[in-house]
Amino acid sequence: MYKEEISNRSNKNLEERKVKEFVVENFKTAKLFEKYGIDYCCNGNRPLKDSLSEKKIDVESFISELEKILGENINNDEIFSAMDLVLLSQYIVNTHHKFVKEAIPVIEAHLDKVVNAHGKNHPEVSSIRDEFGILSAEMLSHMDKEEKILFPLIKYLVDSKKYNETPKSSGYGTVQNPIKKMEQEHQSAGNEMEKIRNSSGGYKLPEDACATYTVTYKELEEFEKDLFKHIHLENNILFPKAIELENELLNLK
Repeated sequence: MYKEEISNRSNKNLEERKVKEFVVENFKTAKLFEKYGIDYCCNGNRPLKDSLSEKKIDVESFISELEKILGENINNDEIFSAMDLVLLSQYIVNTHHKFVKEAIPVIEAHLDKVVNAHGKNHPEVSSIRDEFGILSAEMLSHMDKEEKILFPLIKYLVDSKKYNETPKSSGYGTVQNPIKKMEQEHQSAGNEMEKIRNSSGGYKLPEDACATYTVTYKELEEFEKDLFKHIHLENNILFPKAIELENELLNLK
């Protein structure tokens, strides 16, 4: 009975924690959240219990899987929260921005083929193509602003600390302004991705799906997973640390 009470209290503590906190501390938990369709980036501020309740997921079973992951050793390469901000920015560009830029034209070409071959019997693929077109345009514009404006600004803050200087705003006011805009665009991208998932029935293939149809749905699902990781690294790690750094530097006055 005593052990059971301790276990219940432990489960309760985990349930009360925000979803994003698990992924920040151990990125391996991202795969578990993806497995159950739990959003850990745009809606990562929610308590775990709320996400489990919404998805009608058995709490004990989920907590058991979560604890198993939390008990494993973490690979140092996966502790993104320990990365230098400039290095993390470069990682995002070289990994996630690169993936998105390479994936978009491939998925768009495949969607065109699927619509031409199956659009009559499956009108939802036309909607998916339109939704992905909106998402693609948003993502390309978004990444361009990050690479040309926000990430150089974060590097400037890092350099300011390195040379023991107080940063000058140069018209942007505070790093929180471009960050707030990027977070809004993340939410919009997440919403578009959710529309695609819903239109596809969770990427469920129809019985008459051809090889291209199958590949396209797998590509869209992979795109979604990468987007979640991409947004998570920025919303939950890079952005908060950049704001913290700026506050630290401005307090030097």
